[in-house]
Parts: sequence; structure tokens; C-alpha cells
Amino acid sequence: MRLFPNERSGKAWDQSVMQRNFGVLLVSQFTLYGILKGNKPDFHVAMTPQKAKHFYTSLVEKFCNSYTADAVKDGIFGAMMKVNLVNDGPVTMQLDSSQSRSGTCEVAEDGKQ
Repeated sequence: MRLFPNERSGKAWDQSVMQRNFGVLLVSQFTLYGILKGNKPDFHVAMTPQKAKHFYTSLVEKFCNSYTADAVKDGIFGAMMKVNLVNDGPVTMQLDSSQSRSGTCEVAEDGKQ
């Protein structure tokens, strides 16, 4: 996905992570599929841990094989992790694997989803 500006031409949304030689951090996050039932979270729409671990591992492998393996970092599946993040820009991308064949994604501006 071309998410970054081209500093030479000044065009927005013109370059990909690969073109910019950026690093990639992949972290499994099942809580993104949580919904609120009453006053507690429910994760019944998330993958089972066994399927999710296989899916996550294959995703990390695909990134490593299609990009510079040293630039790809991942977390430990199922572990408690503290991740510090600085978002650079007004856009949040939410990719849904069930829609990946069509090449669509949801774009939320200003952090709204």
C-alpha cells in the first residue's frame, strides 16, 4: 500500500514501506475483534488461538519472504506485551483479512474507526 509521501515529487500517498525502507512491526491483536456484551468484552468473533497462531506465523513469514527479513519484527504470540507506538499522520488503516482478496481496507481519518 502506498501510504507515505514522496519527498522528491511532493505527492502524498505515493510510496510504500518497501520504497521508503521502513521497518515493519507485526503484533497479533485478537482484542480488535472484541465486542461489548453488557459490561464485559466478548471475543467470540475472533479466531481460535490455534488458527490465529498459524495465521499470524504465516503472515510474519510472508512479510519476511517478500521484504527485507531484518526489517520485519514481531511479537510473541499470546504473550503480554508492552508496545510503544508513535502514529505519524492523521490516518489509521484497519485491514480485514476476510476482505484481502478484493484488495479493500477501511480507512479512518483522525483515528476514528
